[in-house]
Amino acid sequence: MRTVRNIFRFLGMGIFFLSIALFLLTVLNNWLGFASATWLNGPFWRVYVFFAVSGILLYILITFRRKKDE
Repeated sequence: MRTVRNIFRFLGMGIFFLSIALFLLTVLNNWLGFASATWLNGPFWRVYVFFAVSGILLYILITFRRKKDE
């Protein structure tokens, strides 16, 4: 069971960091205009923020969950 929790913890952190990186790329692309890719246009920043919040919540809920014996 500990292995499954660790997998979900690291999955949450991976989703968080990947979505933050994509969010920053999208903001820089809107500011500098260096790419014309669809996934770097304006409306996608909301999706990346949603994934960032979901990833950090997954990490927090797995890491700081209440133990039965406490």
